[in-house]
Amino acid sequence: MRNIFRTLLIVSVAATINSACTEKIDLKLKNSEPQVTIEGRLNDKSGPYYVAITKSRLYTENNEFTGIGGAQVIITDDAGNIDTLVPGFITGLYQTNFIQGTVGRTYKLSATVEGTTYVSLCKMNPPVDIDSILISTETNFQGELKTTTKMQIHDPAGVPNYYQVFSVRDGYHAEHRDRLWDGKIRLFNIPHKDLAAGDTLEAELWSVSEQVYTFFDQFDQNQNNFGAPAAPANPDPVYTPAALGYFSAHSIKSKTVIIP
Repeated sequence: MRNIFRTLLIVSVAATINSACTEKIDLKLKNSEPQVTIEGRLNDKSGPYYVAITKSRLYTENNEFTGIGGAQVIITDDAGNIDTLVPGFITGLYQTNFIQGTVGRTYKLSATVEGTTYVSLCKMNPPVDIDSILISTETNFQGELKTTTKMQIHDPAGVPNYYQVFSVRDGYHAEHRDRLWDGKIRLFNIPHKDLAAGDTLEAELWSVSEQVYTFFDQFDQNQNNFGAPAAPANPDPVYTPAALGYFSAHSIKSKTVIIP
């Protein structure tokens, strides 16, 4: 089964750590209460689609998130379709029955969890074609040969576009927007682990909403900010009332190549 969800680790508290210091520092971290986290995706490919509902972890705990059972999860669209999700194969995972992602439609995710109903809306934007996958080999500083893969696209002019590049093989994402290169040809690095000759690389270009792009962009900045002077914070909430997580309705274009 594909990697359905990108693992989230959202820490509600942060500390400033100066790596240049040699003095032992006893950090006094304040743990916030665990919060509801809702992660949902649907796309214009065949379902079923999934929503994961968990509780966030304290800073001092491990990263094994606890699924929340017994939630009522409903996905509707602006064409009048209503799909009440059923429990999936693990606690906290909910699966659609029949709803189909369609470009141009707006979807609403409603999740009633422990007596509170959280709602998020997302419109599915049109897909953007992948022109080609470019493969090159270069030598790194250790003298090792590394394979680099890039995705070439032609961004539609006059339309704000927000992208996620997804490596199906390794489950990695990268976020992009077209603010500085609207209507131009663009190369995206395809995130992946080490590739060898004969390996199959399947890359996907997801056309996501501005809200989803902003969520993951802020999340990535926060992840990269640990240990920096500025303290990380949770991304802007996409649910009303506020809950951690995201809801993405996006279209997909894909291309598969064999590494020579």
